[in-house]
Amino acid sequence: MTRGLPRTLSRAAARAAGLAPPVAGLKAVTTGAGGAFKTVFTFNAMQVPVTDALAYAAQKIFDCLDGKVRVKGGTARMQFAVLGARASTINDNASLTWGLGTVAASSITLAGTMQNIIAVTTRTLDGATTALSTASTADVVAAATFDGTTTPVDIFLNLAFATNTDIDADGVLAITGTITLLWENWGDNV
Repeated sequence: MTRGLPRTLSRAAARAAGLAPPVAGLKAVTTGAGGAFKTVFTFNAMQVPVTDALAYAAQKIFDCLDGKVRVKGGTARMQFAVLGARASTINDNASLTWGLGTVAASSITLAGTMQNIIAVTTRTLDGATTALSTASTADVVAAATFDGTTTPVDIFLNLAFATNTDIDADGVLAITGTITLLWENWGDNV
């Protein structure tokens, strides 16, 4: 990033909005002011382990500051690759579901708050060996307000396999793509 005013404004927006956790392969850039923000998440082979016992996983991608958070819209374009031997971990042509929510995945059925920002989208992992799958695209479900006045709102990328037969042993997904969210923080009334 260049020095000067653009960098100063970017840092100010990040301080006013929240931050992405330090995760390899994840970059979040927030712009905006006055409580209205645009956050672009860029994934560059971000690794998410998936255990055979659970067949689902979650990765926190953002911590909002205290306040009521209104997600107004956004889009996503994601691709997934399996690292390691596919025949003995995450199978060829496994049916992966993914969504963006305010709570981490807790079952292979992503529902409710596990997908209340971007609804569950299904993608067959059609990439051979460690190649990326065909792109999966999605939009924000609908404008929604989340109460982060007591506990700040977190945003999770949730992943699950439709059936436990799609995964034979612990594996790792590498995620590449972007998610853009347009949102507001209305402040904390506590």
